[in-house]
Amino acid sequence: MTSTHEVFPGERQQRISERLALYGRVIAADLANEFNVSEHSIRRDLGVLAAAGLCKRVYGGAILLPAVEGPMAVRVRQNVERKDSLGLAAASLLRAGQHVFIDAGSTNLAIAGAIDPRLKLTLSTNSPLIAVQLMKLPCAEVILLGGRVNTASGGVIGLAAVQQLRQFNVDLCFLGACAIDPDNGITAFGLDDAEFKRAVVAASGQVVVAVTNEKLSSIAHYQVASCEEVAALVVEHDAPGERLEPFLGRIANVMSAPCEPRQA
Repeated sequence: MTSTHEVFPGERQQRISERLALYGRVIAADLANEFNVSEHSIRRDLGVLAAAGLCKRVYGGAILLPAVEGPMAVRVRQNVERKDSLGLAAASLLRAGQHVFIDAGSTNLAIAGAIDPRLKLTLSTNSPLIAVQLMKLPCAEVILLGGRVNTASGGVIGLAAVQQLRQFNVDLCFLGACAIDPDNGITAFGLDDAEFKRAVVAASGQVVVAVTNEKLSSIAHYQVASCEEVAALVVEHDAPGERLEPFLGRIANVMSAPCEPRQA
């Protein structure tokens, strides 16, 4: 719909920012038509928003940038109930006898805590914190990759860990994602982290990603995997339909977490 009154650049940028928050992406031509301005003006607006760290310019428009996350020690205390619900849904995909890799991350820590203790599994991880959680499972064999721990990710992501991964044949992995977008797939903020995650994908038969709402239809700096490489995407029960709908044709299994996590 074309705007019926003149919208000044500051107001226009605010509205564009609201579109990005709702949909995760905007198209310059559509915005130019809506605000009755040139695409050049819209590109200027998107440049301002990109300079402020709110989006990433792409051909024809822009994509939302997720907020840079804090260290693992902080993230494990944030949005605990939301992550517990995602963990419960994701852990339901496990079957006895599998070799499963669990990537570092606070949502993946919740997955580790939701695993059925009766399942006989081989569980590998690059996260010491996740390894401690997995050691509580009486029927599981736990393998912890070695090397220097990255405090931001909470896991080992260096060359030694990548070389160890190359010796694994993993049935299913729970891959940590800084962001996921239908066109750009899974992306990560750190170069080394992205390289490690690509090694996880290469070693795994199936890739599962569980994400909180703010990571949907957003993009970080480094490419990890396409949506077509993801077997299952686990989202929150109230994931915005505008952000979720584009994934439905790209990922075979899109699962919604329960409204409430399982009570202890």
